[in-house]
Amino acid sequence: MSLVVRTSTKLVSPFLVTYGAYLTIYSYESPGGGFQAGVIFAVSVILLMTAYGYKRTKKHFPLRTAQLVEASSALFIVAVALAGLAFGGFFLNFLRPYVPGGTIMAFNIGVALKVGTAFVLVFYALSRWVDRD
Repeated sequence: MSLVVRTSTKLVSPFLVTYGAYLTIYSYESPGGGFQAGVIFAVSVILLMTAYGYKRTKKHFPLRTAQLVEASSALFIVAVALAGLAFGGFFLNFLRPYVPGGTIMAFNIGVALKVGTAFVLVFYALSRWVDRD
């Protein structure tokens, strides 16, 4: 890739991560916010992978770390569901009096991490064979 593509990717990726974090935090106000935030997180890593190549991006975002985050976010989602069940209902919003957004925000954080790392892992699997760095 050219210098222009690499420089613009370096400039755009932090803004994508910031916007993804914003969507994750305030996603309890709109439906599907955790999924959208996860896709934006994945797009920032995929842009870096497209501009710099699979091998170089994998040094900064290792495959093993992505797998660990994906698995732990799935366990986090299940833990939020079971904690709500312990308080009287499956996915009950029991954190609402203590945290703005409550359990919905915690669930959307888990969804954002799960979706983002899943997309990155799929892109890792697809680009592993075509990288020409």
